[in-house]
Amino acid sequence: MIDSNSKDIISTFENKKNFKLNQAYVATWKYLGLNSFNMDNYRLPQIEQYKEKYIDFNKEEFDGLTIVPTKDASRNECFCGCSSFKTATSVSKDFVRLAENGFNAGVFIKVPENKIVDSYLRLNFNLNKNNTTLIDNNIIVAEPNSKFTLVVDYITQDKETAAFHNGLTKVFAKEGSEVNVVKIQRMNDKSTHFDSNMALVEGNGKVNWVTIEIGSGINVTNYNSDLKGDHSSADIYSAYLVDGDRRQDIYYTTNHFGKESMSNMVIEGVLKDRARKIFKGNIDFKKGSSKSKGAQSEEVLLLDPTVKTDTVPMLLCHEEDVDGVHAASVGKIDENQLFYLMSRGLDDREAKKLVIEARFSPIFDRVPADDLREFLSEELRRRLVNE
Repeated sequence: MIDSNSKDIISTFENKKNFKLNQAYVATWKYLGLNSFNMDNYRLPQIEQYKEKYIDFNKEEFDGLTIVPTKDASRNECFCGCSSFKTATSVSKDFVRLAENGFNAGVFIKVPENKIVDSYLRLNFNLNKNNTTLIDNNIIVAEPNSKFTLVVDYITQDKETAAFHNGLTKVFAKEGSEVNVVKIQRMNDKSTHFDSNMALVEGNGKVNWVTIEIGSGINVTNYNSDLKGDHSSADIYSAYLVDGDRRQDIYYTTNHFGKESMSNMVIEGVLKDRARKIFKGNIDFKKGSSKSKGAQSEEVLLLDPTVKTDTVPMLLCHEEDVDGVHAASVGKIDENQLFYLMSRGLDDREAKKLVIEARFSPIFDRVPADDLREFLSEELRRRLVNE
């Protein structure tokens, strides 16, 4: 049943006609080969509804929560009293508008005040020849002192489907709440994946993002967290493997508004074959965010000389009494590590897999679904050892 006391945050934007990405001043789209990409092909009424069942949870464990498809929440005026994300600088507004106006899937979730949910709700988005286009619009509202975890799995069921995905996830974490969002992207190399994620965090609230990207030919992933309240926090734990001729664009931003707010970005990546990747990470200390702390670090392993990677970290500061740090490490696997492991009987590929798995494991361990953790481990073996 829809809570009539909530406030609808699904914004309505005017559709733009004949929009192409080469009209937008975003250099990395050219870098990724997206200049001629035409978004009009993915607007209503051209796209069909997503036909697969995708919401998976035990109703008894989620008693008291509002969990409905986003389209139903919109039709029934489901309200949450939250503002728009005017400071979301790391997301493409055109892809956000596309998801807000023309979504064919997604879920609206409202967690009541003081409700602690120990389990997780899972969204399984399976793309195939009968479902080639997915545009999901997901909204999470965590009332004060509540706790909730969402797991989202994007997968193509075969190697031939050229699937298109554009996703939008909004999180509104109110006073003292905690929201965990875990996303696994394992689409095939013929697919295109765009995903925008935004969080608004109030005082003493916390949002944990976990994102693992190991698929799609073109992959553009954006995360933006606005720390509005004092003592609010947002962390991002990210792992990616880019191989073959795949292209990946990663853009993370945390805006510190509240006093003593905290943020941390931990990114582990591996590139092989002819892969290309760019990472942009911003920490912005706004006026009034005194005594706040923000950190970001990216470690990238290059397995072949034919890969290309760019890392662009940035710290912006409008407040004096803050602590911001960033670090980046790009290079090959340490030869001494490989020699040690190979001297214990491992071949070159097995040794590399073990080193990479050791880096990825702390992030993989944050995935609560056993089957997804097992898949990720096996997929590393397949790509790094068996191929």
